Amino acid sequence: MDLTREKWLPVFLSDGKKTKISLYDLFDESVRDVAWPRPDFQGDGWKMLIGLLQCSIAPEDEDDWEEVWQEGIEPKRWTEALQTLSPALQFGEQKPAFLQSFDPLDSEYISVASLLIDAPGGNTLKLNKDHFIKRGCVERICPHCAVIALFSVQTNSPAGGAGYRVGMRGGGPLTTLVVPEDEARFPLWKKLWLNVLPQDNLPGVAQFPLIFPWLAPTKTSEKPGNVVTPENAHPLQAYWGMPRRIELDFTHTEAGKCDLCGELNDSLLSQMRTKNYGVQYEGWRHPFSPYRQALKDASAPWLALKGQPGGLSYKDWLGLIMEREDKFNKMQPAKVVQAAGRRKNLGLWCFAWDMDNAKARCWYQHRIPLFNLPRSTQFIDTVSLMVLLASEALSLLRNALKSARFEAPKEAKVDFSMVDIAFWQETEPSFRTLLNILANDPQRKEVFTRKALRQWERELHSYLFRVFDREELTDPDCPDSILLRQMNARRGLENSYRKNKALKDVLALAEEQKEAKHAES
Repeated sequence: MDLTREKWLPVFLSDGKKTKISLYDLFDESVRDVAWPRPDFQGDGWKMLIGLLQCSIAPEDEDDWEEVWQEGIEPKRWTEALQTLSPALQFGEQKPAFLQSFDPLDSEYISVASLLIDAPGGNTLKLNKDHFIKRGCVERICPHCAVIALFSVQTNSPAGGAGYRVGMRGGGPLTTLVVPEDEARFPLWKKLWLNVLPQDNLPGVAQFPLIFPWLAPTKTSEKPGNVVTPENAHPLQAYWGMPRRIELDFTHTEAGKCDLCGELNDSLLSQMRTKNYGVQYEGWRHPFSPYRQALKDASAPWLALKGQPGGLSYKDWLGLIMEREDKFNKMQPAKVVQAAGRRKNLGLWCFAWDMDNAKARCWYQHRIPLFNLPRSTQFIDTVSLMVLLASEALSLLRNALKSARFEAPKEAKVDFSMVDIAFWQETEPSFRTLLNILANDPQRKEVFTRKALRQWERELHSYLFRVFDREELTDPDCPDSILLRQMNARRGLENSYRKNKALKDVLALAEEQKEAKHAES
């Protein structure tokens, strides 16, 4: 199957209809989005298509990028690009095959369901712990779904036992893609183009084995030090990492309905082979991920951010959009976010698996509409201080709840994850409101801005006590001794909050320009 010519890519059209297209149809203005049956496949579908554009028609510079954005791609240029890529996009039994081991594997067959990140693993099945994601739900998949499933497991590759390598960003990496704020207005190709980076030269066919690792014998990693880096491979291999050695079985297929997309197909796949010690990646900075580096060690590696329990919240936003530091880390946005620069009316699409080693706990995705934020020191400092106060207020709330519930709160162990998630979700609207105001007046010169800052602080304070009272002061039959402990904890929360340095700094910011105005008059 030639992935350039086969109509394998499911898409939604501008009239809402769903169909399948070949890559030759990608620049059709009526194509609005990919239409995969799983949310992780949606994101990975975008990443795969962006990688194809990057390796075939990347712009030379910003002017070239802008010209394509305005005028589109000439059909002849796209046709020639796909013809060049065709040898790397063959999918099937014959080697080399897209994202599969170049060399035949001699391991035992396993279920094709193992391509799915959230499929229950061998130990889970052995211990009968597949309570939420059941075994047997996916037993046969069509070749079209197998393409995106292969790409997904390779790019998100989690820990999988001895010698089973993680992806070049680690397991469960966070992806941040640039999107238009009004996505429905734009064709798919323009949304993808927002994430294509200018580069000096397009690769030649001779460089393809350094970009597409399935075109050459796998550089296995049984021996220490046998790693693949940007220096001994092509930088564009970042889009096509292949840490897993996988070989789909195309000799034992059957007709029926695909367990993923539900479509009928004459060649459903049911099994595959895998083998450990695939490609081991080191030193890569993937263009789709934000990174952090520990401040305490200037030689520490830059690590891609990962999916976390509860997903993203507004405390993470600045680090996804601009370079900044907190008490522990330096943070850099993804290269595609940095390249978007000052373009208007953009947002971020952020998504990741929250992984516990090989176990997928949850899939998270978020849209962040606030992208065109000021880069001034005053703005960054103000927002950082707001986030700090919110974080410390949440910590004080947790401490107060423990003090209300236990005679020895320091020794008590309590899971406050639901309180944490609710805090960041429920205080986000007021944070967004203030952020919009600060974006238009980053130096806080306007009276309205300073009033908004004080109003945000009052809403934060009110939220803490609403939660405390709801959690602790709703039992009319509460014994006096426990009620006394609860009231002492409430007073302690008020005192600790009022003494907090971040609070004093926020209130000072709300007053300093007011004082400066009086001095000028």
